[in-house]
Amino acid sequence: MQSVLVAYSGGADSTFLLKVASDVLGDAVTAATATGKVYPRRELEEAKSLAQKLGVRHVAFPAEQMKDSEFVANREDRCYRCARLVGGLLLREAAKVGAAFVVNGVNQDDESDYRPGMRAASELGIRSPLREVRLGKREITALSRGLGLLNWDKPSDSCLATRVPFGQRLTLERLSRIESCEEFMKDLGFGQVRVRDNVETARIEVPSCDISRVVESRTAALIVARFKALGYTFVSVDVEGYRTGSMNEVLKERIGLGQRED
Repeated sequence: MQSVLVAYSGGADSTFLLKVASDVLGDAVTAATATGKVYPRRELEEAKSLAQKLGVRHVAFPAEQMKDSEFVANREDRCYRCARLVGGLLLREAAKVGAAFVVNGVNQDDESDYRPGMRAASELGIRSPLREVRLGKREITALSRGLGLLNWDKPSDSCLATRVPFGQRLTLERLSRIESCEEFMKDLGFGQVRVRDNVETARIEVPSCDISRVVESRTAALIVARFKALGYTFVSVDVEGYRTGSMNEVLKERIGLGQRED
């Protein structure tokens, strides 16, 4: 590819991609991170720090999804609209630094979920090298650990809008409340956590092995007090545990698990 701009979230997959790109192309690699109200603030600082440790030039650019009325309406094409917007901005950043390609950290396992953003990336000519060579999450984790990457076991994350059911309007207040709740739980020592927002109800997802910690009386009392102070009336724990794309389950039943967006 000669030169690339890596869409960089600071997650394990995009960090592995950034490391390999840097090893192969050297200074012809730039990491680019979108910023905005839909992204956890902690992620930007971690992305900056990791890119610096890898010795890769890093740029951050604003993405104003919350100014898009169609995105805010939170219909089933929300992720597609977001990916088209951010993808266009990535292409602009690539032109600024003279990168021949934009690449992202999408991998083979992402094909099993409802990911309209993959279709948007394909339409824009954005490449997914990990997916192209059929690398899945387990292999990426093993390879990242072998390379000594600091975040090889970092739990996956996603934009805050994914915590709100389709059809329910997105607001800055909702996104801020979700982020505050998740940050609170991370400060309590929970690494992988999602707070699904259903207006008055917060549904907490953590890995099955952590559910007992959440419902332990003292911890539960702290969580309930904090969540209610932030505006929730009810606080529940999903006994099925954390799983990627749980908010897509209704859609996956409708479109069929075997279908692919692209």
